[in-house]
Amino acid sequence: MPPGTLRRIALFLGFCTLVVVARVVGSATADLRDARALEARQEWTESASRYGDAIRMYLPGLPVGAKASEALLGLAERARAAGDRDQERFVLEELRSAWLATRSTWQPGRRWVDAAEERLATLMLEDPRGNWPDRSLPAAERAAVVQETLAARDDPAVLWVLLMGVGYLTWLGAAALALWRGLPSRDDEPVRWRVLARHAAVSVAGYGLWLFALWKA
Repeated sequence: MPPGTLRRIALFLGFCTLVVVARVVGSATADLRDARALEARQEWTESASRYGDAIRMYLPGLPVGAKASEALLGLAERARAAGDRDQERFVLEELRSAWLATRSTWQPGRRWVDAAEERLATLMLEDPRGNWPDRSLPAAERAAVVQETLAARDDPAVLWVLLMGVGYLTWLGAAALALWRGLPSRDDEPVRWRVLARHAAVSVAGYGLWLFALWKA
């Protein structure tokens, strides 16, 4: 490997990481700001949805998720005080689903998920409009059915998720190397077709691995 190549790769990966982080932070902050504006206009449903969007823009250490979660619990309390159980359930489901959407090999925001599921279980059991869980069952069994349903997770297999990451990085990294090392830096230099083809083949293989792992996961 020519001198300086590792440094160039590190700089390229660092730049890509900064771009992604800046994008996530900017989107999360904008969603939180928009949600607060909607809440101030008493547009409760739209506000709850936008708070959920802010949570989904998860980044470890970013306080936006916690602020949005507190706001959603506040909206749920407002709906409960107003006697609007449907709105309360919608808000709590948005809080729960937003955090579940951020999970990978571990679950961020576990305490927010637990808080939402605890209150959702109560709402489901108290709802007089349906017969789920079967009202002929004892109260403890009905509660167990609700808890089991809320605790169910249709998570992808961890191995395939990891292979998706490997395929994705291989795809982009090899493509970058194909352009970097295969194309000339000056007009009087020839195109390094063998180098270009070799890295392009690796990039295509990485893309194939990513697609296959995505399908299997």
